[in-house]
Amino acid sequence: MAMEPFEPLEYKEGIEADAVCSQCGSTNPEGTLLCKTCGNNLRDQRHLRLTADQMLNTEKELSSRSMLLTTALPVLGLLILLWLGLNAGRISSLLTTPDYGRSQDLRVSAQSFWQGPESDNYDQMLQSLMSSFPSFSDAETVRMEPLSGRGWSDGVYALYERHGTQQRFVGAALLQTEGDAKYFVAQINNDVEMRGKLIVQEQALLADWNNGAFLYDGEYYPCYGSATFNADGTVHISGGSTYNSITHQSIAYRVSSF
Repeated sequence: MAMEPFEPLEYKEGIEADAVCSQCGSTNPEGTLLCKTCGNNLRDQRHLRLTADQMLNTEKELSSRSMLLTTALPVLGLLILLWLGLNAGRISSLLTTPDYGRSQDLRVSAQSFWQGPESDNYDQMLQSLMSSFPSFSDAETVRMEPLSGRGWSDGVYALYERHGTQQRFVGAALLQTEGDAKYFVAQINNDVEMRGKLIVQEQALLADWNNGAFLYDGEYYPCYGSATFNADGTVHISGGSTYNSITHQSIAYRVSSF
């Protein structure tokens, strides 16, 4: 039976000792405790020898395992790389191509903001926004001196797109609360109209894929985003859409309240 590394040696009845003394080389009768020539303790000598043998065998076993791992890991790595190479196209497709059924559902959901049961409400909000759409001068005024506030206020907001440290006036949005829900419409660059429903979460407003959309060039695109209210009265907006993979960053400044 194999012994565990460094486990105590099992002693039996009688004297288990080496016959040949390692110090003087003399051969002693079996069962001799002390070498008859030099007095060396032959039982202790045997104990030390067996311990050394165990250590040597353990080192050989560990070395064998290490060599096996050293040989196997590179082979395993090559097999993984080979598999990735053979399946690169399929993996890329899975990562970048949306599920067709889900994409169709989102597109139908996006269209409902203009043709669904709440479309009349959004139409009226858009009319209110366009009738009080801020001029560039109005937008610059509130950008330079943001209106103070402690929370979300219904009203018109000037929208500025962020490009590094630069900001560019791109449009306006209207925020309106009805019961526990907050709705918004936005007009951007005269050719993009956005509509959506927002969920309040602490100091942020959130819209997932099913609660936001925009209309561009006759096509409806689902979108998502978040808006965070800052202490200085400004609103930081971040979002994206199925139109492209770009995450847009913008700043909103409240122009007027309702």
